[in-house]
Amino acid sequence: MSFFPSDWEDDDFDENEDGFQGDVDSLVSDFENKSRESFTARELIELFRYYTSQLPGSANPFHLEKYARMVIELGIQTFPYVPIFTLHMVEWLMNEGKYKKAHKYLDQATAYTPFEPSLMMIKAILHSHEGARKLAFDSLKSALNIIGDDEGLMEDFLDMVLHYEQYDLADPIATKAVELDAEVLPILEKYLSKTEEPHIIAMLIPAIEAQINKDPYMSEAWFVKGTAHMALQQHNQAAEALDYAVTINEDFIDAWHALAESVYELQEFNRVIEIYEDLVQRFPKRPMDMIEGLYAWSLHETGQTLKSREVYKKILKKTPEDAECWYSLGLTYHHEGQYSLAIPYLERAFQLEGMEADYGIVLASAYFGDHQKDKWSELYTDLSERFPFEPELWLDWGVALHETGDTDKALDVTETGLENNPGSIQLLYRLSALCYVSGNTELGLLVLEKALEIEPSEHKGIFVFAPELAKSMKVISLISKFTQPDSQTE
Repeated sequence: MSFFPSDWEDDDFDENEDGFQGDVDSLVSDFENKSRESFTARELIELFRYYTSQLPGSANPFHLEKYARMVIELGIQTFPYVPIFTLHMVEWLMNEGKYKKAHKYLDQATAYTPFEPSLMMIKAILHSHEGARKLAFDSLKSALNIIGDDEGLMEDFLDMVLHYEQYDLADPIATKAVELDAEVLPILEKYLSKTEEPHIIAMLIPAIEAQINKDPYMSEAWFVKGTAHMALQQHNQAAEALDYAVTINEDFIDAWHALAESVYELQEFNRVIEIYEDLVQRFPKRPMDMIEGLYAWSLHETGQTLKSREVYKKILKKTPEDAECWYSLGLTYHHEGQYSLAIPYLERAFQLEGMEADYGIVLASAYFGDHQKDKWSELYTDLSERFPFEPELWLDWGVALHETGDTDKALDVTETGLENNPGSIQLLYRLSALCYVSGNTELGLLVLEKALEIEPSEHKGIFVFAPELAKSMKVISLISKFTQPDSQTE
């Protein structure tokens, strides 16, 4: 998809025209049938737009690409002083990795318009694509010097480098754009919303901070910074930034919602409750759906489970297809060991979201807790086929089998789990415990030693699973070899 929108081209054509006034279909026919010897620059760009904007399936893509290239080539030959044709050509060649050819076109264009900043910018981006960092920043510096205090162009260039994913070029542009009071935040927000790649988000944060340094009382900038840190799972930094946002603007609802989410991730449940109840009181007509579920679970976490359930049921009246809400409501009963009460809610959640592994795993454990052996056995078997790479599934299934007297099957299940999840230290410890309690003590100790070599701090789980192991001197002695202070330096 081309970066250059229509407003880039308008000033390059006939000043007496507000836009193309002719019949595009006739224009296309004239071009393809060679019915005319020449076309204006405006007509050529309209032809290019036509060929590059057709919907997939509406025409042969090779046909469209062929004519689009012909149009751009003709534009460059006929109007070498109009940079938009070269910009499109360089963009095309850059996407194909034909950097040498792209430089050739740029050299030809700059011979006609040596001080055109858009050509300098695309050259910086081209160098950056090639990995020529110094040349890229040299071209960028030249472009920024040429445009001076033109904040509109500064915004366009920031948008441009982000479009081409040359994020390291964004910071100097954003810094200068901020100095000129250009609108950089909407641009940064646009690209933050388009990506989930942590390294990209991290590279955009300095540009946001440039805005904050210029105007530390801009609540929107703090909000954008906070949401960027949230995307990076950096919730302490996110909460700090969002705190500034709501301190500056107490009525900034989106920032309050984001702050509630961040402090929830930090397990500051009392603060989530405080934020929610304050917002409801101050803004009774504003919807709080985004954080109502966080509020409900925070109530449960702080011992207000009855109130939590009331909130969940209220949410489900409004949104009965909310699988997460059904699941969370079921969990409030599951945590209290009220498995028969939890099961209907967990079943509904799993019916709505059958590919959510946690929903199925917790439902199976509820069946086990409620002594519904046929159901948990069938469900664990089904889950093992659907979610073989979920260690928790195999761990829970092994517990159910072992505690119902089928330790041999628990061993088989645990071994299969390890085959699918060889990196799971919990499954390795579980295997050691099962081997030991099933009578194969030597193998159990060998597996335990292997687990201790990998991660000694995880050993306590075997005593939760099989408390009798705490009475084995062989087990205790082996563990002490890896957990005593002296063992770490031997």
